[in-house]
Amino acid sequence: MEKIEIGQLVPQDWADYRDVRLNVLKTDPTVFSSNFAKESAYSEQDWKERLGNPDVGIFGLFDGPKCIGMTGIKLDTHDPVQGTAVLWGSWIDPAYRGRGLSQLLYQARIDWAKNHKNVGRILVSHRESNQASFRANQKHGFKFTHKEEKTWPDGVAEPDVFYELILRD
Repeated sequence: MEKIEIGQLVPQDWADYRDVRLNVLKTDPTVFSSNFAKESAYSEQDWKERLGNPDVGIFGLFDGPKCIGMTGIKLDTHDPVQGTAVLWGSWIDPAYRGRGLSQLLYQARIDWAKNHKNVGRILVSHRESNQASFRANQKHGFKFTHKEEKTWPDGVAEPDVFYELILRD
């Protein structure tokens, strides 16, 4: 039986993080709000800084030593009191999808937010057509707030749908 675990990545994990993220940007460019050309130009220091930022939590999902997924959360830079965190960058290897592993991604990020004393709410959004993201955020109590029109990095115009989870008032 497989033992799937999740853990927060640290600067020493930069090469693994880079390799997985760039691979996903190449093979599944609709997943992230970025693109391969931009991120493939990042330096080793850029990757390390992403993983070392205390206002960002980046998690790897592992089957043994193999990274099979990733996800992130960050403090909202538009919130001057740092009371809002934003979920981003979730991906699970297609061979592992449909097993309920998004539960681990959500719980790690919710726990990260709860450990930041000022965070009282978490925001998440997804492409309107991304039903897997919709189902996952609904299982964790996120409530719809609004939609915004967006042209995604792959050139497709499709609404970005937003939700929030209130942790504390």
